[in-house]
Amino acid sequence: MGERKRDDNYRPVKTALGEDSDFYQKPEIKTEKQKWSELSKKQKRRYFRDYYLWKTLGVALGVFIVVFLIIHFATKTTMVMGVMAVNTDGDHIEATSPDYFNDFLEENGVNPKKEKVNLNYTIWIDPNSGESVDTTSLETIQTLFMTRSVDVFFSDETFFKCMAGTDYLVDIRDYLPEELIEKYQDDIVWTEVEETGETIAAGIRLRDNAWVKATGWYDGEVVVGMADGMKSPELATALMEEILK
Repeated sequence: MGERKRDDNYRPVKTALGEDSDFYQKPEIKTEKQKWSELSKKQKRRYFRDYYLWKTLGVALGVFIVVFLIIHFATKTTMVMGVMAVNTDGDHIEATSPDYFNDFLEENGVNPKKEKVNLNYTIWIDPNSGESVDTTSLETIQTLFMTRSVDVFFSDETFFKCMAGTDYLVDIRDYLPEELIEKYQDDIVWTEVEETGETIAAGIRLRDNAWVKATGWYDGEVVVGMADGMKSPELATALMEEILK
């Protein structure tokens, strides 16, 4: 037989793929558990680092922030009154934190877990020096008075009179009971207020006072008074009475 001639118009018949062809097979979708089980130890460590480490840290950080906020707002405290002791000179100071006044607050119906005493006892100043450090200290003290951060004020007599003369302190006769005024009448520090020209009983000179000794703030005499614009006149009066009893 002769050789069959090629027909340029001939096209081979295309046959359909069988149902079992890979073309028709859906790709296998593996679960994370299956993927994890097929990994080597080294691959697992890398997989965890790449896919889970930062997620885990993010979740941990979120939990930490939530817990912090809960604790913060649950234990948030406010300053119920202020105590300032200027120019302390004691060698063994005991009253170094607001917690020193917790018993006093409890005795006067205040919850010390919610409200604290704003305590300042580390400010030193020589009002006559003119040095920048003393100018800064004076500005700090004045700011504390003006922001109602001081209720009860302790100082050496020289600086105490300076503050009383510039109208930062009240007349203690308006707050303390008469029996205490009479008891300390020989130790009252009288001061003329420059702005008004009025002479007031600005404070009481404490000599060998048991309360002051317990704080350790001063080894010698000190004067105590009450600030103008007190945050809590009732507590300030109660503290003055405890100091002077």
